[in-house]
Amino acid sequence: MSKEAPFQRIAIYGVGLIGGSLGLALKKRYARVHIRGVGRDTSRLEKARTMGTIDAFDTDAAHGLEGCDLVILATPVEHILQILEKIGSILAPSAVVTDVGSTKRMICRRAWHHLPSAVEFVGGHPVAGREVTGVENSAPGLFEGAPYILCPHPGARSENLQRLIHMVEEIGARPAVMDAEEHDQIIAWTSHLPQLISTALANVSSQQETPDNKLIRVTGSGFQDMIRLAGSPYSVWQGILDTNDDNIDLTLEALIRQLEKMRADLKGRRLSYDFDRAVEFYNAYRRLKDSSRKRG
Repeated sequence: MSKEAPFQRIAIYGVGLIGGSLGLALKKRYARVHIRGVGRDTSRLEKARTMGTIDAFDTDAAHGLEGCDLVILATPVEHILQILEKIGSILAPSAVVTDVGSTKRMICRRAWHHLPSAVEFVGGHPVAGREVTGVENSAPGLFEGAPYILCPHPGARSENLQRLIHMVEEIGARPAVMDAEEHDQIIAWTSHLPQLISTALANVSSQQETPDNKLIRVTGSGFQDMIRLAGSPYSVWQGILDTNDDNIDLTLEALIRQLEKMRADLKGRRLSYDFDRAVEFYNAYRRLKDSSRKRG
């Protein structure tokens, strides 16, 4: 039986992979929720409606956001920052606004500065995705078992945060509440650095490739796993990198030090410790993830 939705009229501003997947997940869980897509590309919005991601759409934000009790900003980070400066006057007084951006400090500051006090903003980040983009790649199960981070204002009204937590749980994700500063520090390690490692590996490999693709022809699943993230375009990552460059720089510095150490250890036949420590971390990772899946 379909449950009562914590929000009845939802606007998704930016109906791509994440926005589209949210729309599908919410409509799968709640029969009586009305979802309106907002964006600039009519053909993409029409595709989203045909897929059942949204019920209606509008290319005019003033009309598209009107009367909605929840607004989800699902555009790239740099566009979220721009949108937050413009929508304050058109939101319903009791509206809740959230986003899906992969960085939180600058987005939260911008929201808390520009949005009216009657409108509550809670930063959001579903830690899920794919190396492809576009609403045509969206899926209702994208968030199942995935962390979904929420970053409320220190003075946030607890009932709105609880409504968002409930919604996150109902689409199968695992809510985690933390402040924006902590979020950006952690995600630099767990998301942003892996992307740069994959991009770097693809780049150095391409420099070694031969005209007849000898390198690619003999790659296995390990190489494929490592370069999967390299399929994500810079247009997706530009705003993320620009708004978390300080934390990402620290992770790169630490990685470079580790690579230099491993290079020296390789020459000195001392790599066993590096492997042992990595295996220990991997096993702890697997135990925690397996435990979380069983509880879920």
